[in-house]
Amino acid sequence: MIDPFVIIGASGDLTARLLLPAVAELVEQQKTPEGLTLTGVDRMDWTEEQFRERMREALDAHATRASARTRTEVLRRLRYRRADATRGEDLRRALGGIHPSVLAYLALPAHLFEPVLTALSEASLPKGSVVAVEKPFGVDLASAQRLNELLRLRFPDTLVFRIDHFLSDELVQRVFALRFGNRVLESIWNQQHIERVTITWDEPLTVEGRASYYDRAGALRDMIQNHLLEVLALVAMEQPARSDERSIRDARAAVLRTIPTMTAEQVRQRSVRARYVDGDIDGHKVPAYARERGVEASRETETFAELTLELASWRWAGVPFVLRTGKALAQSHAEVAVYFRFEPDHAYRGQPGGQNVLRIGLSEPYVRLAVNINGPELTLVTQDLELRSHATGRLAYSNLLLDMLRAQPMLTLRDDEVEEAWRIVEPVLAGWRRGEVPLREYPAGSAGPSGR
Repeated sequence: MIDPFVIIGASGDLTARLLLPAVAELVEQQKTPEGLTLTGVDRMDWTEEQFRERMREALDAHATRASARTRTEVLRRLRYRRADATRGEDLRRALGGIHPSVLAYLALPAHLFEPVLTALSEASLPKGSVVAVEKPFGVDLASAQRLNELLRLRFPDTLVFRIDHFLSDELVQRVFALRFGNRVLESIWNQQHIERVTITWDEPLTVEGRASYYDRAGALRDMIQNHLLEVLALVAMEQPARSDERSIRDARAAVLRTIPTMTAEQVRQRSVRARYVDGDIDGHKVPAYARERGVEASRETETFAELTLELASWRWAGVPFVLRTGKALAQSHAEVAVYFRFEPDHAYRGQPGGQNVLRIGLSEPYVRLAVNINGPELTLVTQDLELRSHATGRLAYSNLLLDMLRAQPMLTLRDDEVEEAWRIVEPVLAGWRRGEVPLREYPAGSAGPSGR
């Protein structure tokens, strides 16, 4: 297991809100190496004590699952090195004396990835070191290809972690167990029995202080291009030849390759974009997105996106996959819903009952199946059968960090997965830039744009 954990860009929100709480949770559960050290690298002119004090505040605010003793232990392991991470010589000095292999985590804005990765390669990381890069991985296909080429030239792909916290160990195992551990489901997991699949991530949260990033990204880039397309790949993939990381990543990438590139007409017919206007969420007034601090209204950034895709494969021919995400909506709703076809001819003619729907939680470990049972006088009644799958209860970043320390990349994205995902959404982004799909509006606190 890798011992030294180096966070490049340690003064940022990602470190305070997600990475340090994940470390604290793993330390609490005794899942980290005893000698694990954490080194923050940043341009800020801080002493080590000043850095620790800021991280203490972050742990007190965000690592509430961990005991005070654990938080103190995490602080004890912290080190700080001031450096310009875009300069190889600076990084070499900052990382000097850190041995053996390290986990170098880029907690940085996307525009710094290229110069920092170049500097890291010049800093001569110890053999076996892991490099972790946060999403967004590029802003379009061309930039993603440049980053991938840079990584291919300088780091082995098995030691590169392109982070997508949606690919958590628990979600992957939940889908795998359903798909490949139940013959009754595997035999009907195809276009003969399934009518459509929806993958939804709705949330009542607004941009929550992230306008500087979100206004340049939008809902399509922020959620669909990476998170929801990867969930689609999990749901639709064929059974891997083996349970190793290469076979599973091969199977995910194969699904993305079956999604045809959309034509301009298909973009107009199969995509929806919208942004929220003034509204009310849980009794609180919410101003329109265009009036949020840091937003340039002229960009027409969407806060809601919906995309309908089809897969050119024998299993899924003719089955629409609807990917939907939105902010400032009425309810939090995150799940995969698989809609099974109605039985055209059965004993309850004239009483079709409800539709069989299998629902898989994305943020909660549930599996629900809407089934028809007998009601009074030969009628059908639809009820939900709910199962709760095993879950560790760990934070998503805790599971990812544990895999990184073990140098196990199965739950991260491979270069071809990233590029295929950008290929799929690029025609949509282009059509939206040209104004070929109108930007609709929906009140904050509503169910989203009407008339979809």
